[in-house]
Amino acid sequence: MDKQIIFWGVLIVSLIFVSSCTSSAVKCEPVVVVTGEDYTSDPLAVPYQDTHEEFAENYSGEDLSIELRDEIIERMREKAGEIGEDPEVLYQCIKATYSDWDERPMRIPSYAEKCVYQDESIWAIAFNRANSFEESSLEHFDLFFVASATYDTLYHTGCYGGH
Repeated sequence: MDKQIIFWGVLIVSLIFVSSCTSSAVKCEPVVVVTGEDYTSDPLAVPYQDTHEEFAENYSGEDLSIELRDEIIERMREKAGEIGEDPEVLYQCIKATYSDWDERPMRIPSYAEKCVYQDESIWAIAFNRANSFEESSLEHFDLFFVASATYDTLYHTGCYGGH
């Protein structure tokens, strides 16, 4: 009987420890898909808006951190692997869009789609952005088309100023 009590005590303490170590700052799941869609004639047709709105409603400028960015990217890498894509290529494409990887980011990725632009295989990556860390929402966006083979940005747009 004492062994059973010790066993259950150790199990409960272990579960508490594991859950505290795996707590997550991620409030929304990023989207990672492969479509093969060709966006050459209409780059703004990338359907990231629903995910963007969900992230905008759940994060503010004060939430932005290297840790949050890295945790979201890790989720995206896992999702890429689950659908048969190379997680490292997606990671490098996302990383290539930041001018200073070690600086607190003003944006976090929320949507990635493997598709085509100007006859090149790309990752279309949508970001939720704040223009300051005091903003109450990440309602601004950036959209990058990054070549899978070279990590070059082939297209970039975003909202600037108001909304």
